[in-house]
Amino acid sequence: MFCGAKEAGGVYRPRHPHKSPFYKLVERFFPQFEAVYEERYQERYGFWRPIIGSVVKKFLECGDLKHGFARVRCPKCREELFVPYSCRGRCFCPSCHQKRALEKAGWVAEHVCAEVPHRQFVFTIPKRLRLYFRFERRLLGDLCRAAARTVITVYRAASGRPDAVPGMVGAIQTFGQLIHAHPHIHALVTEGVFLPDLSACGHAQAGGTFLPLPKLATEPFLKLWEQEVFALLLAEDKITEEVVANIRSWKHSGFSVDQSVRLEAGDQEGVQRLIQYFLRCPFSQARMIEVTEAGKVIYKTEHNTAGRFPEPGDDELLAGPSRNFQVFDPLDFLAEVTQHIPDPGSHLVRYYGGYSNKTRGQRAQRQPTPGGTGIPARSPSAREARKGWAALIKQVYASDPIRCPQCGAEMKITAFIERHQTEVIQKILRHCGLWEEAPARDPPSVPEPAVG
Repeated sequence: MFCGAKEAGGVYRPRHPHKSPFYKLVERFFPQFEAVYEERYQERYGFWRPIIGSVVKKFLECGDLKHGFARVRCPKCREELFVPYSCRGRCFCPSCHQKRALEKAGWVAEHVCAEVPHRQFVFTIPKRLRLYFRFERRLLGDLCRAAARTVITVYRAASGRPDAVPGMVGAIQTFGQLIHAHPHIHALVTEGVFLPDLSACGHAQAGGTFLPLPKLATEPFLKLWEQEVFALLLAEDKITEEVVANIRSWKHSGFSVDQSVRLEAGDQEGVQRLIQYFLRCPFSQARMIEVTEAGKVIYKTEHNTAGRFPEPGDDELLAGPSRNFQVFDPLDFLAEVTQHIPDPGSHLVRYYGGYSNKTRGQRAQRQPTPGGTGIPARSPSAREARKGWAALIKQVYASDPIRCPQCGAEMKITAFIERHQTEVIQKILRHCGLWEEAPARDPPSVPEPAVG
């Protein structure tokens, strides 16, 4: 996969990620962040995870021609472009993460969701319980399953059919508006249930006839969600019955379930938008209002409406939960951002009920066979359905990377230059005037933690 951007007229041009404030911040301060992590951040964020160093290293090489590229040439006018490779990282590289989100959203809308009405559910938990999911990341999957059990149980009770299942796509998010730890679950759920159909041999198979349901009251979901989360943490010996009783005595427990967003049947664009929202990057470069010379980051929320941003002496404006911006020291900003990098192999999207892998497979077997071949129709897996790099770049940047910027003809890939070919890379880039020497830098001073 490759990375790039567009110019006026939709012509593709390789992007320059190393010029962004975020890239400069990471390049400048990450070595110091890694060096002081155990002393300064381990108690709050948990042990250092090797995946952090791996993802950041690849990010610093993302879009850099020095680490390999594809040569693309126009057969008509001989115009040539070098398209750098991307890191394909999750939850840290904004460009690569956005491509992943777009690709997954398109696949879910086309191959997972049925043409029935859907609702978005958002399940949240009290602040007091969030730290357990920061230190025990495997519990995030259990939290998503708890949300699925909540939905399935309430839907079955409402339909009066204990064998019925809704279709659900669950997504794990670990971040809030200001990049702080806020584990919660987003879900796209059918507004109704699938009833089992009988197979040719008489066995009941899920994912059959769809039974629509009216909007259900939120209270049953909320009560069951609370029970599911408490049961999960009690079983893991993270909390005691005394803690449960204490939280239940609060006027506002901190648990919430929202189901206010509804999509009409067949709204494939709406499904794609919601899945993209579920899978968005934990932070946005557009919200980094300013990165000062000392590396301090002023970061705003999505709904920032402040008339001005903090100046010296404005510390009191940062107090309280209603603040809509945050000022970070550079190392603190890296600590907040890197805590959301998922562990290797962890799934941020899960499928349940009528949308589970098993049910979708059974449903495909019942579809008419294409061309009378006797082979059941089968939707491609997410991996099989991945778009080619050119199609994905065209979707992300609204520009065609294989259209010649000079004559408009279709360009062709002539070679792949891999990162281990260092001498070849340097020779080509120097010949084309694209080689840039790395600027010498004095090691930055490590900011002292705030006191008081």
